[in-house]
Amino acid sequence: MNKWMKGIALAAVAAMVVPVAACGGSRSGNTGSSKSGQTNIGISMPEQQLERWQIDGTNLKKQLESYGYKVTLQYADGKTDLQSSQIQNMANQGANYVVIASIDGTATGAAAEQAASNGAKIIAYDRLIMNTDAVDYYTTFSLTEVGKLQGQYIEKKLGLKEGKKGPFNVELMSGSPTDNNAKYYYEGAWSVLGPYFKSGVLQSKSGKVPKSPADYQSIGIDNWDRQKGQAEMENRINSFYNNGTKLDAVLAPNDAIALGTVNAVEGAGLNYYPVITGQDAEKANVRAIFQGKQSMTVYKDTRKLAKTTAVLIKDLVDGKKPKAKDTFDNGKKKVPSSLLTPVSVDKDNAKQELVDSGYISAKDAGI
Repeated sequence: MNKWMKGIALAAVAAMVVPVAACGGSRSGNTGSSKSGQTNIGISMPEQQLERWQIDGTNLKKQLESYGYKVTLQYADGKTDLQSSQIQNMANQGANYVVIASIDGTATGAAAEQAASNGAKIIAYDRLIMNTDAVDYYTTFSLTEVGKLQGQYIEKKLGLKEGKKGPFNVELMSGSPTDNNAKYYYEGAWSVLGPYFKSGVLQSKSGKVPKSPADYQSIGIDNWDRQKGQAEMENRINSFYNNGTKLDAVLAPNDAIALGTVNAVEGAGLNYYPVITGQDAEKANVRAIFQGKQSMTVYKDTRKLAKTTAVLIKDLVDGKKPKAKDTFDNGKKKVPSSLLTPVSVDKDNAKQELVDSGYISAKDAGI
């Protein structure tokens, strides 16, 4: 064979060789980039109706893109079927990592498993995905601490630590029954308020007090929805507090339900606002706090949560072990978790915590 023919033969053999790095492999091998060398990341957020998810999605996408990753961000409009479909499509399109803030932590499991079987790493964002081995990491805020801050605020404002006996009328609500976080929030609040209910210092005219923290779903508000929370409080106020009986406090688990509670109080024509808790520091609620309508909110700086999640993914891409010193049991495994610290905010420190830090503007806060 002459040199010319030999060169053609060698070239043909080389063209048939497939680089090992481009071949498909086990799930554990797909921790970096796609075949093109680009790291692809899918972000699945539950909805856009709640302001916080818009902020979360935008912040997380921006953080990840700053590392040079290709990012697909989608919102599921509060529909579990749509979210599952979106997650599956992200996996089918080659996502190396899928970040999921679940609508329903149990219903999302099957889609997470399909994404994992395609080689993607799964990061549960703010809400844990339940009863599956497919979850690799979980990033959130200290969940029981959120509830404790709400309970402690009611305790402080009613003077319970100082020995005031009341009895005070407190109405309790918890978050969505499909959201595993709601259990931990309520456990935190009940750890503070429970002893006062047992001693009779606190009572609920509606009688809607779970027998134990495990029964939190009995007072849950579906999908953390403002209108459903408002309808629930309208019913309780009209049934039990329309005869001059004072409503002293409402445990509203998030800002949407808190705003619904404010609307219910105003609609009932009460000439006062009870102590009303909240969570998420949404703009309308911060304005309500400065107006004296809502009492407090638990501030979770989603910029920090986005950064923590982005750094975790970058560590995985770079072959490093992420910092996730805590764990959460999802019923199937103990998921390595990174927990951030929430902050209690009322009119006394809202400007410092929210406005001065750049989280919202003074105009948005109404000051």
